[in-house]
Amino acid sequence: MLKFVHLAPHLEGLEVPPDTPESDERCRSIERGAKLVTAMPSIFAVVLQMPRGNLETIYPRALVLAGLRQSIAEKNYKKAFLACRNQRVDMNMIHDHRPEQFIANVGMFIDQIRKTEHIDLFLSSLREEDVSRTMYRETLRADERLETDTAKLQVGKVNRICNAFLEALSGRKANVKNLITAQVCKNPPDLDAGLMEIVQLREKGSDQVDEVVEHICFLADVNRLYDNALGLYDLRLTLLIAQQSQKDPREYLPFLQNLQRMETLRRQFSIDDHLRRFKKAIRHLCDLNAFEEVKSYTSTHDLYEQTMGLYRYDDEKFSAIMQLYAIHLKETSQYKAAATSFHYLNEMTQASECYRLANQWQEALSTASLIPLTSDQIRSLATTSAQSAIETKDFRAAATIFSDYLQDIPSAAKYFCKGYLFAEAFRTITLSSQTDLLASVFDTGLTENMASITELLADCRAQLTAQVPRIRELREKKKEDPLAFFEGDVNEGKDIPDDVSLAPTDSSTMGGSLFTRYTNRSMTGTAETGTSRRSSKNRRREERKRARGKKGSVYEEEYLVNSVRRLVERVNNVGDEVGRLVEWLVRRRMVERARAVEGAMMEVLRLCRQAVEDVFRSEKEKAVLEEEQVGEQGKMDVPMVKDYAKLALLGQGS
Repeated sequence: MLKFVHLAPHLEGLEVPPDTPESDERCRSIERGAKLVTAMPSIFAVVLQMPRGNLETIYPRALVLAGLRQSIAEKNYKKAFLACRNQRVDMNMIHDHRPEQFIANVGMFIDQIRKTEHIDLFLSSLREEDVSRTMYRETLRADERLETDTAKLQVGKVNRICNAFLEALSGRKANVKNLITAQVCKNPPDLDAGLMEIVQLREKGSDQVDEVVEHICFLADVNRLYDNALGLYDLRLTLLIAQQSQKDPREYLPFLQNLQRMETLRRQFSIDDHLRRFKKAIRHLCDLNAFEEVKSYTSTHDLYEQTMGLYRYDDEKFSAIMQLYAIHLKETSQYKAAATSFHYLNEMTQASECYRLANQWQEALSTASLIPLTSDQIRSLATTSAQSAIETKDFRAAATIFSDYLQDIPSAAKYFCKGYLFAEAFRTITLSSQTDLLASVFDTGLTENMASITELLADCRAQLTAQVPRIRELREKKKEDPLAFFEGDVNEGKDIPDDVSLAPTDSSTMGGSLFTRYTNRSMTGTAETGTSRRSSKNRRREERKRARGKKGSVYEEEYLVNSVRRLVERVNNVGDEVGRLVEWLVRRRMVERARAVEGAMMEVLRLCRQAVEDVFRSEKEKAVLEEEQVGEQGKMDVPMVKDYAKLALLGQGS
């Protein structure tokens, strides 16, 4: 074994590599009994005498890299390049070892290398990987490795180098092949710029055009080059590229000849349409003043927004495209945008219908009045809109429609009460001077809402008293016997002989370990690999089990915790409604009922605060939440119970 060690001032500083020649460039397997004759740093060589007496010269990678780094530090880029080329070292090393120095001295690199093919070889070898951090990291000293690891990683390395070469080459008499290589080797390749170099060369009457075309076809996919050349609207260049491809002349020649016979704008439109560049194609079609064709093309390729932008100063054509767009929006159920479009076009019948379908009752009824419709038709539309609002539980909208458009004050008051908008209901009744509705409609609404709220609060109280103790019970079981809790008895109670070796299989690794399978924690190694191979069918089955939270299953605790969280949020949401209900019960002299509602609310809030403390905030459960309640959306927050302001008029006994 031949090993290479960096020199150090003290013996303790020597870093001897391990015996791993297959992965470490600092050691190399040689024939047993071989003797070291000499090392020649100038040519990165070591001479060995084999047991048979013959001399052999080898070029160890560690020695080559050490010499390469020294050449780069001395800015001797030609020597560094030849070392990479002769010893098959990755060319990226010339830049990656000292990137800022290389970028600042690109001109020096070009002057030293000179040969066109060598510059092309370097540029075509570039890739985003930093080989000084990956491939050749182990051949550095320990302190140099640390410095390399902490250095800022360059982003867009390939484009940075190619742009530096283009800037350096533009200031000198450079071979066009190098310019094209620098353009094509970008990420992504700038094929248009490379093709424009060929166009400029052709305009100069150079005899190198065919050679350069062959060069760019070697560097890039010829089919992509053909499309890009066609996209430049240069048929001569397209023909040159096509001749270097495997395309059948019987296919591309008639196509190019047909394009050649067209006028300029029609040819550009046909090319963009062929290349499926529809947004550019519609511009050429507009310039042709073929408006009927524009409308058809716009509808076919859904280019309404682009076309309206092109005709924004031509009101007649803009309105015609807007008409097509409005019909398209209506057909695709985008009713709100369609209604706005029809409204702009002053087509109030269509606008009113689309507003209604979009559940925008104010606009639907307002535009219906501008059609104009008869009073019976307005009432029919208002009734339909009110029913739609009721179905979506928008009781304020339904009540307003009944009041303003149908003059149905009892229904308006009823639905104001359903939405807990008691002040609006009271105002509507008194404004119409129908005070008899206070007893028959308003008080009835208060009573119905009181029954609904009381039932809701009773359900919440029952849920909390059932679920919170169950959560405590489950956590105690998990603490006492985790194996049984997580169903971890993989042997199903059967004894397995201890002299039998069991190799891991997919079925034994797919589910992860005992705890990681059910706690959503990340896994490493074999378990992680197995999980990545788990079929989507199995994942969906697990998600369904998790969502059901079946009693006795491993997912029950998670289901119950989420259920308590949702209950707290629901109680927070009804707090304002309960407050308004209690106030109006008192105003209507239903004090005992108000006390009952407020008392039920305070009891549920007390249970919610206790549940939050027991389930989410206890010190011993914080770790449980962090480990088990963290899913794909991140750590769950502890729910907050909003304060409820008691009505002072009810006293302290409620």
